[in-house]
Amino acid sequence: MIRNQDGTMQQSKEGVKQRWTQYCSGLYKDEGGGDEMVKELEGISPSYKEDPQDILYSEVEEAIRTLKSNKSPGSDGITAEMIQAGGEQLTHEIHSLCNKAWHKGVIPEEWGKSILIPIPKK
Repeated sequence: MIRNQDGTMQQSKEGVKQRWTQYCSGLYKDEGGGDEMVKELEGISPSYKEDPQDILYSEVEEAIRTLKSNKSPGSDGITAEMIQAGGEQLTHEIHSLCNKAWHKGVIPEEWGKSILIPIPKK
């Protein structure tokens, strides 16, 4: 048994099936604003080219976007501003490089190095 839109009970097998079809069809009607939601969901979902086990491209984009400015470069001499200025092409290369390291389970030795400069305070 199921209720129709007008509130009456529907008992027949065909009537129940018809009501479910009507209900499900209504879920996909855009009453306004739905296109924006679809765009938002597309923005956070991995592209069809990405393996579900990969590091997401959107994660790499977000990491690059949130790098702090005016910081000293690492041992490679590359600053956050340089990476951010690299744009989409550099982001794709970094994404590819990170996924290669992720799948092989090995990271380059340089990624584990850092420079620590103590600053004496009075």
